[in-house]
Amino acid sequence: MDPGEPTKKKGPTTKKKGGVLGRKNASGFEEFYADPPVTPAESAEEKNIYSVSRPFYDRMEECIQRFRAHRRLNTERTNIFNKYLFMGGIDAHPRQFTGMDPGTLADADKDEIRTMTAVDFIGGAGSRYFEIGDEEHWEIDFEGVVKGFLSRTIPDIYMYDPSAFEKAADLIKNFLNYVLMHNACPEYTDNIMAARNICDIFLPEMRATHELLDELPGSFNSAAAALFCGDRTVDNLDKQENFDKLVNFRLIALETTTNEEVRKKLAKLDDPAIVRDSETKEETYEVYEIARPRRQYIKMFEEQLKQMQMPGKVKPAGRVLLKPAIIEHSYDNLPRPDDVDLSGAPVEEYLVEDEILAKLQRGMKLKLVVCELNIGIRFIKEVHDIRVSFDTFLPQTLMAGWKDPDLSDRPPPQAK
Repeated sequence: MDPGEPTKKKGPTTKKKGGVLGRKNASGFEEFYADPPVTPAESAEEKNIYSVSRPFYDRMEECIQRFRAHRRLNTERTNIFNKYLFMGGIDAHPRQFTGMDPGTLADADKDEIRTMTAVDFIGGAGSRYFEIGDEEHWEIDFEGVVKGFLSRTIPDIYMYDPSAFEKAADLIKNFLNYVLMHNACPEYTDNIMAARNICDIFLPEMRATHELLDELPGSFNSAAAALFCGDRTVDNLDKQENFDKLVNFRLIALETTTNEEVRKKLAKLDDPAIVRDSETKEETYEVYEIARPRRQYIKMFEEQLKQMQMPGKVKPAGRVLLKPAIIEHSYDNLPRPDDVDLSGAPVEEYLVEDEILAKLQRGMKLKLVVCELNIGIRFIKEVHDIRVSFDTFLPQTLMAGWKDPDLSDRPPPQAK
């Protein structure tokens, strides 16, 4: 550098804050977002706010208000969160005639501003919501509310929208994490953890039910329905397509069923035309047990198909055990789980391809049309509905359109 050249002074440098925490516009829902550490003063304040000596309702009301203040909820997230709170009996709608004087807000600290602008209150919102003192008709159940909200409310709003499903589950899990982190209600920690688990399995199970509606009844059950129901293609086996269906049916039934009598009847069956549909019924079932074929069996099965010169034409299958159940609704003309005792109902065996069994979960409910043949085999003819394993009907759903009656001084209409 030339000694005669004046030195350039460097301006002050500032270290850029990196990551989500360094951005003021962070919503709190970013993938790697974490709440900032709690200061000693904030910790002492929260211990007082969330002390178990305070009623649960006061602690939860404060927690909801603080969560909303610490998150940037856009319009969609706000609507989702409000509906979630509604399903839990909490009103989250802005009050009328509660405008704030700008001068009052200017002189208030952040806690006072949060309290004055809060919209989430427990109790005092009318008969649509929970009222303090009405505990005999309500139960504190984080898991139950999440089950009902994710299994019924969200699909009713979005139909099948994986992106919206993921956003809803992330929002609810984010709130539950906030409740746990701030120890707002330690007496319900296990229940909240169970609710978080529902958020984790929600999207995979919804995806599975959507795919199962397309894939069921599967190749075996479709072949059985075509052979022995309706046009009875079993009576026209000269057609190669019909003969292939019969081979599919017999091979899967012989290799998969655990009923020895059925296996013997099939082995001795010379004329498949004598097989007939003896009973057809529409029934709602719950998945009781799933028995998938082992890898060794699948390998042997595929070798057998090669020897029969039918590689890939028949898919390995397993068994699903179903027991009668009820999908609860709010209709008066449909039975409710408490009205019917199904504890002694027999478990029924159905044969289904392994690739379909992989998507079933124990506890899922299926509304089916099933048939039983005169040789003892049952098969699925039609699928009308499939519900996730945590499907739950919340009575609060019935209050969505409810309005408290108002007294009127207007006289009734006069009869003419």
